[in-house]
Amino acid sequence: MIFSAHKNLGESVIGYLQKGPLFTGELLKFLQKKRPRTTKQGMYAVLRKLIQAEVVLKHKKQISLNVTWLTKVESFVTLAEHFYASASRSGSFLSLADGENIRYEFHNTNATDAFWIHVLLLLVEAHPRQPWFGYNPHDWFFVARAESERALRDFLVKKGGQYLMVVGSKRPLDKLIRKEFDGKRSQYFMRETPMFPQNNYYVNIIGDYIIEVWIDTAQAKAIEHLYATATEATTEVVKQLQDIIRSKGKTKFVVSRNKKKAGALRAKLSKPFYIPKRD
Repeated sequence: MIFSAHKNLGESVIGYLQKGPLFTGELLKFLQKKRPRTTKQGMYAVLRKLIQAEVVLKHKKQISLNVTWLTKVESFVTLAEHFYASASRSGSFLSLADGENIRYEFHNTNATDAFWIHVLLLLVEAHPRQPWFGYNPHDWFFVARAESERALRDFLVKKGGQYLMVVGSKRPLDKLIRKEFDGKRSQYFMRETPMFPQNNYYVNIIGDYIIEVWIDTAQAKAIEHLYATATEATTEVVKQLQDIIRSKGKTKFVVSRNKKKAGALRAKLSKPFYIPKRD
């Protein structure tokens, strides 16, 4: 954790937001637990400074870290690791040979998604103009972590690639996020039935790289139940989804480089999309 000491209120805010977006009321409770003298006015004064510095974003009453700022921090750390760390350290997935993989484990889905975005940003930087393919049982990222997912989509498109997402369901919440895709640089397809039997399995393809994620089965079950019952992304529904992904649960995260397997998955995922030929 970059700001582990929490020397001032601003660093405390960043520290709490590291684990995911928070509503202002939730953030104030966390701050007052560690810093009892923290006032609402003091918190808002610090937030205004962090927003002006483009460190955090505010949408309605929800506060989140600015992914653009995180990218700058992560790029610095990655470059430092490149020069100072051994190949076995974080970030070595960029040097994988064909057929190799690296496995990671996390204890909540929210933390997994933060690392997931980190990996994707680095792969996009290393392979600009490549289309990115994703399969999710449900693309809840645009509901629970909208700012982060929009930033990822926009970053990929800016680099000349395409953001191409397949989901295995046509529930109301699945249909709700169609507005996030322009139909060209970002495209979205909802299947009648899941592509894979496991409802906790997610996969991404970019170039020869494959990201496979198995979230906690209990969390996957809770997400399925929410999608089966919710018809709109109300504040309460969004909070329920965020609570699910913040809860403790084992997640397996695998990055592999496998030209043959990536090609086969790409062929399956590309069928519903228009992908122009590259120059």
